[in-house]
Parts: sequence; structure tokens; C-alpha cells
Amino acid sequence: MQGPFYAAKIVPGDLGTKGGLVTDTAARVLRADGSVIEGLYAAGNSSTPVMGHTYAGPGATIGPALTFGYLAVMDIVEKAREEKAPTGAASK
Repeated sequence: MQGPFYAAKIVPGDLGTKGGLVTDTAARVLRADGSVIEGLYAAGNSSTPVMGHTYAGPGATIGPALTFGYLAVMDIVEKAREEKAPTGAASK
């Protein structure tokens, strides 16, 4: 054998974000200090995976993506209702 030879380090990885944006239970993105970034939501592979820093397999993130997308929309709707409610009226 005669060179030159080249090498590349190859390590196992996966499709997950290995972290992603940290969210609360309403899918709102949180700052490092835990405070909410108003108006910013994350779901699916862009948010911290519910399965930790791994990707369980094809389709495994569809359920959490739909769930946190739903939670984000519910939070947005609730805030919109609060903004439209007359002063002193309770939101539903």
C-alpha cells in the first residue's frame, strides 16, 4: 500500500436534536433562568425531546410533536380569550 491515506472520525449519532429548546408544559420556550420567552413556542424535533437526548426510532417523535403543538395552540387561544374578555370577566 502506498499513501497518502486520509481518515475521518465517525461516531454514532441520531436524528434527535440532542437537547433542543427547553419548554414548559404549554410548549413555551424557556430562557436559561427558566423564565418564559413570550410568544415563542417549540414542538417536535426543535424542542427538548421527551425521550431524553436520543431518537428512539422512525416516527417516535410524531406523538410528542402533535401533543406539544396542541398544547401551544391551547395556550395561544387562552391568551387571545383573555385579551378579548371585558374587564372583570372570567376567561373560559
